[in-house]
Amino acid sequence: MEEQKLSDSQKIDNILRWLFKHIKRGILYSIRIFNIKEGTDVEGTVKSIKEGIQVKGYNLWLLIASAMIASIGLDLNSPAVIIGAMLISPLMSPILGIGLAIGTTDREMLYHANRNFFIAVVISFMTSVVYFLITPLGHPQPEMFSRTEPTLLDVGVAFFGGVAGIVAASRKEITNALPG
Repeated sequence: MEEQKLSDSQKIDNILRWLFKHIKRGILYSIRIFNIKEGTDVEGTVKSIKEGIQVKGYNLWLLIASAMIASIGLDLNSPAVIIGAMLISPLMSPILGIGLAIGTTDREMLYHANRNFFIAVVISFMTSVVYFLITPLGHPQPEMFSRTEPTLLDVGVAFFGGVAGIVAASRKEITNALPG
């Protein structure tokens, strides 16, 4: 009887060793496939974010066009048009600059990025005011009201959208996630 218990104990020990070996192998494989450092262009990413912070030239025209499109989307109660405006808006560039400046503790870049973000918001607001002064607005649409009361889900979409954007922007090769 004692030999049988020892044999069962050895079987359990062998099963546990096999299980541990496969769990360890799975963890090491997961670490390898989730490695984000491979293919990262650190210098290029920092340079690109710093250059994109400033709202001028074509960025300014894209900002005005996207604010106008978003205003039309709000007027039409069309989420698709509003999302289209978000896709072409260069407003994310100063936001990325703020994040990079905080992450690298660069006060000068933080000041520059905040200033340009404020300018971009003011220009967007002025563009939408001009649109709504020129066009007759009927009744406020539900899409307008939904934009005034963001939920935690909206914050999640913004956060994970930002994560996807910075990961895509930090690659040497351009991916489809960048425009999205």
